[in-house]
Amino acid sequence: MREGIGSVFLYNIVIVFIVVIFAFLAGTMSYSKAFRVNSRIINALEKYEGYNELSDTEINNVLQTLGYRVNTGGFSCPEREGAEAVTKVTDSYEYCVYYYQIDSRHYNYGVLTYIYLDLPVIGRLLKVPVYTRTARIYQFNG
Repeated sequence: MREGIGSVFLYNIVIVFIVVIFAFLAGTMSYSKAFRVNSRIINALEKYEGYNELSDTEINNVLQTLGYRVNTGGFSCPEREGAEAVTKVTDSYEYCVYYYQIDSRHYNYGVLTYIYLDLPVIGRLLKVPVYTRTARIYQFNG
């Protein structure tokens, strides 16, 4: 009788350990995807020197190929460090781009994406923001 209870307890510990490890791996993979999305958005912003039609088209193409989450409605960009988002609300992906004027000749952008864990129960509830900023961009025209 004593060994029967001991083995059930041991099985429970093993099951909990496996669940924790898989949750950790899912979180790591989601963070990697969100960071990759941020990096690609920042590359497009720096390549086209700002958020314009060309960078918006490239961002949407990149997000489509990476399989980033599509906006299902009800998404709005929060205010970040006193700046409003310059992304259009009607964009088909859930990301935000913020414009920051550093001085009269320099500016940069901030990019906010989210980590989503695609789990059955908590997948809709858990949304962790990932925020990065571009390098300073020189403004050539006055």
